[in-house]
This record gives sequence, structure tokens and C-alpha cells, in this order.
Amino acid sequence: MIAVPSFVGTQFDIFAPKPIQSGVKETIDTIYKPIASIDHSDLEFLIPADSDSYIDLDIKLHVKGKLQKPDGSALDNTDFAAGTNNFHHSLFGQCSIALNGKQITQASEL
Repeated sequence: MIAVPSFVGTQFDIFAPKPIQSGVKETIDTIYKPIASIDHSDLEFLIPADSDSYIDLDIKLHVKGKLQKPDGSALDNTDFAAGTNNFHHSLFGQCSIALNGKQITQASEL
């Protein structure tokens, strides 16, 4: 361990253990719906800023849908349909995240 001279303040001790907050008062799950009607191009959500709370960006997307025939009619008992592995990867082509109007993720077709 490196000793810090007494004439240097403790804020310069870069090897000291950092304090970790280990307690949480409460957690709140909030549901945000798209800000515009859902069309075939974009889903956009607005999560307002809150200076009094920490917002964990561990975001989960819940998708509810219905399988239909191409003409919009309901499936029959004789129709076979199944989901795929990694269904969300097949459903969405791109995901971009912006904070305060500045994009923080790389836009790629992955």
C-alpha cells in the first residue's frame, strides 16, 4: 500500500477504497407507452428526467401482439405458426438511445 504524505489531502488518494452505497430506500417500476401511434417504422418513448431520483436504464420491453393471416383475418386451427429464437431480434432492426437529444448508442443494423 502506498502511503500518502500528510501535506496532501485525502481527495488525492486514488488507491483508497471507494465508498459504496449498499442500501436502497425503494424501487418503483414505471410503465412508459410510446409517445405516438404505433406504425410500421418507429417506436419512440419519452422518459422524463427526475433530478431527485436515480433512473436505472435496465430497460425491459414488453411486446404484446397477435398472429394473423396476411389479409388480417384470424388463424384457423389448421394453420401452423410458431415463434423464432431471439424473437425481438427478428422483430426490430435497430435500437437507438438518446439522452437530452444526444444519441449515446451506435446505430447499426445488429
